[in-house]
Amino acid sequence: MKTVTKTINTVVISEFTEFMNTLQKVFENTDYKVIFEATNLQQLLNLKWTIEPDLIIAIMNTSDSQLLSKFKIINERFPLPIVIFTHDDRDEAIEEAIEAGVSAYIVDGFHENRIHAILRTAIARFKQVQNMQKQLKDLKTSLADRKIIDRAKGLIMEQRKCTENEAYSLMRTSAMNQNMRLGQLAQNILAAANLLEPQKNV
Repeated sequence: MKTVTKTINTVVISEFTEFMNTLQKVFENTDYKVIFEATNLQQLLNLKWTIEPDLIIAIMNTSDSQLLSKFKIINERFPLPIVIFTHDDRDEAIEEAIEAGVSAYIVDGFHENRIHAILRTAIARFKQVQNMQKQLKDLKTSLADRKIIDRAKGLIMEQRKCTENEAYSLMRTSAMNQNMRLGQLAQNILAAANLLEPQKNV
């Protein structure tokens, strides 16, 4: 059975024609397809995409703060792997690149025989970070839901004069019947209770 591979739509940013040509050569007969070439990041920020990119490769001599801040904007708009090849080995440049969400910051490492391994590693690292961020977000949501569920469960126990397990079972069944998250049901219960609560006279 033939394996179906996904085209990796790639954006390349560089002022150096020879590096552009090297990448085109390396990408021949591979899954990588260059969909846009630019000499600066501003061109990328101004672009209206017809094809969504999967990867950004930037080749530059130095990585100043203003430049790296633009990478951060790009990463916030559409998160994707960013690989920077540079000669700039300053600690502050490396730290700012990491803060901007750059997946790989390669100093003096633009060599034809290393490019594929670097890109694969950067893409894998990006996916790992995205998964970790999703897990963290889910955990925060779960913790917030738990507090709301406990409050709603307390209201039901008070109204129904039932045990904690009975209140939880009632909520879970109601959530399933309504095809709703338990946390959302608990929010609805609290909102309804707040609405029905007698108004205090001022």
